[in-house]
Amino acid sequence: MKKIFFALLSLILFSFSVGATAQTKEYPFRSGENMELIVHYKWGFSADIASVKFTFTEKSEEGKEPYYHLLAHASTFKFWDSFFKVRDIYESKFYVKDLSPLYFHRDVNEGNFFAKNWYKWKDDGKTLNAIVDKKGRPRRDTTFYEDVVIRDIINIFFTVRCLDFDKLEKGPPAPFTIALDKDVLDIRVRFVGREQKRVAKVGTFNAIKLAIAVNPKKGRTKDEETSVFSFGEGDGESVFYGEEKVFIWLTDDANKLPIFFSAPVAVGAINGRIGQYEGVKYPLTSLIKTE
Repeated sequence: MKKIFFALLSLILFSFSVGATAQTKEYPFRSGENMELIVHYKWGFSADIASVKFTFTEKSEEGKEPYYHLLAHASTFKFWDSFFKVRDIYESKFYVKDLSPLYFHRDVNEGNFFAKNWYKWKDDGKTLNAIVDKKGRPRRDTTFYEDVVIRDIINIFFTVRCLDFDKLEKGPPAPFTIALDKDVLDIRVRFVGREQKRVAKVGTFNAIKLAIAVNPKKGRTKDEETSVFSFGEGDGESVFYGEEKVFIWLTDDANKLPIFFSAPVAVGAINGRIGQYEGVKYPLTSLIKTE
């Protein structure tokens, strides 16, 4: 079960990615936008098992460019702690001027399993030093050099919301590159359509639906890659390589607020839905019915 939870956390944070070329000058978010996502698992039973709480602020230091700072705390609900206690922390810093990444840290603690990542970028965002420490594995220190900006799984959470969705709707999927553990992956984000989406205990929204496809970097094989969903101990399984099985819904208004995610896993299915939220930049005009 703890392996499935780790998969969901990766999905929720991982699913929001696009290339820097898709950004707009006016961001659909602001400092102080905070939210909670509820994690739901279904396999023989159906239950909310955990929450992920996000806090988002803008910071500045003397002599340095202003940057955004996002913290995500994931934890199982008290009832599920006796089965698999999860206490994860994700942290990301990225520049206000263009959302290029600056720093990322992941601290995963799930039962007796742990994993830690430390990423630091050079100013262009295309050179990344990654330190990865996982239970049962040797500590790795790797430097990546790419010809595009390398995103982390928190930074992309906001970058995707800056897409030009009118262009994405009519054009090909948006490509980008993401770092995960000791490797980098190619991602494609495709516009699926506009529809009404019900979110339990919140309401019904006019929403934009996106599909995510994941592939190893060109010239590499699946076996050479870090699994996108390395569930706890072991190597995990590359369940979604080359397939559009991860879906995201954003509010179809000026906020482009993420409200729902879904994906299958090796056993069962998982999703995340927005729970509480505050500090959104614009009126939430996409909410057409409350619960």
